[in-house]
Amino acid sequence: MPMAELKEQAITLCNDLDLPLVSDDDNNYDFILKLSHNHLEVKPTGEPSISKGLWVDFVHGAARHRRLHGGRNMLPKAVGVKKNRRPLVMDATAGLGRDGFLLATSGCEVLMFERHPIVAALLADGLKRAKQHPDTKTIASRITLRTESALGYLTNISEQETRPEVIYLDPMFPPRSKSAKVKKELQILQLLVGEDLDTIRLLDLALTAAVERVVVKRPKNEPPLGDEPPSFSMSGKTTRFDIYLTANRYRRC
Repeated sequence: MPMAELKEQAITLCNDLDLPLVSDDDNNYDFILKLSHNHLEVKPTGEPSISKGLWVDFVHGAARHRRLHGGRNMLPKAVGVKKNRRPLVMDATAGLGRDGFLLATSGCEVLMFERHPIVAALLADGLKRAKQHPDTKTIASRITLRTESALGYLTNISEQETRPEVIYLDPMFPPRSKSAKVKKELQILQLLVGEDLDTIRLLDLALTAAVERVVVKRPKNEPPLGDEPPSFSMSGKTTRFDIYLTANRYRRC
């Protein structure tokens, strides 16, 4: 891609996100959103312990390994994927899109919501490249990304034509102790996005909107969200999925 075309894309992205166009060595900002020939990435400027930037890649590396060898992952089972059943899933807290992409790999149609514009831009960039690669284009075609809060969508769910069969929540919480180790990419996300403060409200709305179930991803030893206990849970070594069955919560029209 010619440099002039790359700069034009950068200018368009800056205008869309209402950001200034700066050089990638400008340290006057906490974060730099950098567009290269390979991908879009965000880099913190004030965190010397974090040397690499953050970008979304569904084609190579860990994503490729998960795509090819993720058959034992609990998430598809938690949302109800079976041999002849692939539910429509709303990923209400998409983040970097890894769980949503795994569900699309399992054959589900996935509606992703990401309200933070920078994270959504990274996700959109990753999905664009995935749609251009022969190994992932079919999977990526099952995903629709919306850059908005799922709260608004779920608040007005009665106006929507199609309710999601499953709503998936993976809220972000800060470490509970200074000794807790967090992956570098999650450190960047926590610095950029902060804590989810409306997760309980999102869960309450999801419970009245999902046709069949709500699935909440939790650290294995953390309590469930909210006051209502899940219908059942599935636990791995470090992660637990709390499943709330919702089929009898509203009258189908």
